[in-house]
Amino acid sequence: MDTATVPSADAGPDTSAAQRGRTTISDRAVGRIAARVLTEVEHIGGTAGRILGTAPRGEGSGSSARVTAKVTGDSVAALDVHLSVAYPESVARATENARTSLVHRVAELTGLTVTRVDIDVTALRSADSPTRRVL
Repeated sequence: MDTATVPSADAGPDTSAAQRGRTTISDRAVGRIAARVLTEVEHIGGTAGRILGTAPRGEGSGSSARVTAKVTGDSVAALDVHLSVAYPESVARATENARTSLVHRVAELTGLTVTRVDIDVTALRSADSPTRRVL
């Protein structure tokens, strides 16, 4: 398991780096943070389990996206993302919004620089629409 060690921001400007301490962030923690960030992005959904190459009906919209993070060095992370996009939204626009959010929010929340975000769109899901009732 790789981890990143980030200087603590709690200490004042007069405190040396050795006295401030360090925070260690694991790959798994960064992956979970990134998956949570994707819940903030419009038109992005989770991945669905597959049965014979097909997503079971109704799956994928409620689950979260799967993110695997690889932390290298002291402050660099790379992300591999599996997600779904709401149809008829542009896949290119939705994934670019997801990539931008991941780079900025993961850096903001962890102090790591995200150098690579590989996105695999596993499904197009229909937008949730209210069901009609016959009166």
